[in-house]
Amino acid sequence: MERLGFGELELSILKIVRELGRVTVREVYERLGSEGSYTTIMTVMSRLSDKGELTREKEGKQYLYWVSSQNESSSKSILKRIQDKIFGGKPTALVSYLLADEEITDEDLKEIENLIQKRRTEKKHG
Repeated sequence: MERLGFGELELSILKIVRELGRVTVREVYERLGSEGSYTTIMTVMSRLSDKGELTREKEGKQYLYWVSSQNESSSKSILKRIQDKIFGGKPTALVSYLLADEEITDEDLKEIENLIQKRRTEKKHG
């Protein structure tokens, strides 16, 4: 079975970097708590930079990292691969799975309905 390109720690790091913007390894380490050692997080962030998912710039003795503007679509790519591998490429199967979540609120459902309506309108108008 083919492995997804991102491990759990990589996904957690990407989420934090997306939320915070420009960050240091220390800031990510502090946000993650016990999910990894400082050196592990530093290594993973360096590899994410090598993969083109993060951009880094040396500032003093440390690096600042941020989501690479050339790779803003990495989340879509990951979700597309999950849709293909787990849900047989069917968007309805993926959405059905998400809707079955017991924690989905009425507010979430209303927002989803609005997104569907917006998408229908966009498709009508080209």
